[in-house]
Amino acid sequence: MTRATTMERGAMRGVGGRFARGLRFSLMLAVAVAVAVGRVGPSMADDRPSVLQKIAATKRITIGFRTGYPPYSDMLDGKPAGYVIDLCRHVVDNLRQTLGVDRLDIDFVPIPMAARFVMMREGRMDMECAATTITAERQRQVGFSRPIFFTATRFVALRRNGYRTFADLAGRTVASLAGTSETGELNAANRQRKLNIAILLCREDVEAFAAVKTERAAAYVMDDVLLAGVMANWGKSDDLVMSDDTLRAAEAYGIMLPLGDEAFARDVNAALEATAANGRWRAIYNAWFLSPNPFTGRSLNLPLSPELEASLARLGG
Repeated sequence: MTRATTMERGAMRGVGGRFARGLRFSLMLAVAVAVAVGRVGPSMADDRPSVLQKIAATKRITIGFRTGYPPYSDMLDGKPAGYVIDLCRHVVDNLRQTLGVDRLDIDFVPIPMAARFVMMREGRMDMECAATTITAERQRQVGFSRPIFFTATRFVALRRNGYRTFADLAGRTVASLAGTSETGELNAANRQRKLNIAILLCREDVEAFAAVKTERAAAYVMDDVLLAGVMANWGKSDDLVMSDDTLRAAEAYGIMLPLGDEAFARDVNAALEATAANGRWRAIYNAWFLSPNPFTGRSLNLPLSPELEASLARLGG
C-alpha cells in the first residue's frame, strides 16, 4: 500500500522507497535461488520460483486451512488448531532447519472448500493443512504430500445386537445422511451385494444416532471419524461398537502442495518422515484422537487405522 501526500518531494520519496524495497526483495530472492539451485534445481511447471526459494528469501510460508473441520483443522481461542495444523507446524520447523534460516513465520489463510484447488494453482498458498482426499483426478491439478490420515465408511450399532459386518445388516433398516457420498456408497453396495437393506435417510447425525438408540435402525453408516465424534458425545459410548468392516478401501488424506514443485514436496515428505521417526507424529495423533481434545473436551477414542499404523511403522514411528 502507498500513502497519499500533498508534496511532490514526499511522493518521490515514497516511489524511491518502494523501488528500494522491491530491489532488496529481488536481491534476497536472487541470493536464495543461487544458494538453493544446486539442491533444488528447476522443478516448477511454470516460471514461478519454487516455494523453497521463496520462503528462504522471505522467511514466511503461507498455509491454507479450513474452519469447522475438527479435529483436523479449526479455530481455537482465535488461532488455527487441529491434528493437521500440528503436523504442519512440525513440517515448517523442519523446513526452517533444512533451509538454515533463523525463523520461518507462518501466515495462516482461511480457505473456502470450493476454492482451495484454484488458490493452490494461483500460488495464493504454499501448503493446505486441512483434510483433502488424495485422488488421481486431483493429482492432475495439485501436488500432495505422503498420506497423513486414512478414513473409510463404516457403521455404528448397538453392541448387544452383535452386528460386525455389512453382511450382518442384510434385510435390515440402516440410517445414513441424505446427500452424502457415504449414502451413495451404501446404495451401490446394496445393489452389488444384494443386501436388501432399507435406508433411512436422516438430515443430521443426531437424528441417525437416535434411530440406532431406539432401534428404528440397526446401524448408522458414515465416515468413521464423524462416527467416532458422535460416539464420544453420546454418554454411554460403551453401548456402541464401530465395525471393522468397511464399504470401500480406505481413502488417504494429504497435505496439498503446488503441482510440479518436486523439491518442495521432497522436503515436506522428509519433514513428515522425521516427525514420524522421532515419535512426534504418533503423539500428535494420540492427542487429537485418543485423548480429550480441546474442541469438545472428549476423546474420539479412534485408534490408528491399520493403514496409518503401517505407514508410521515403515518410517520408524
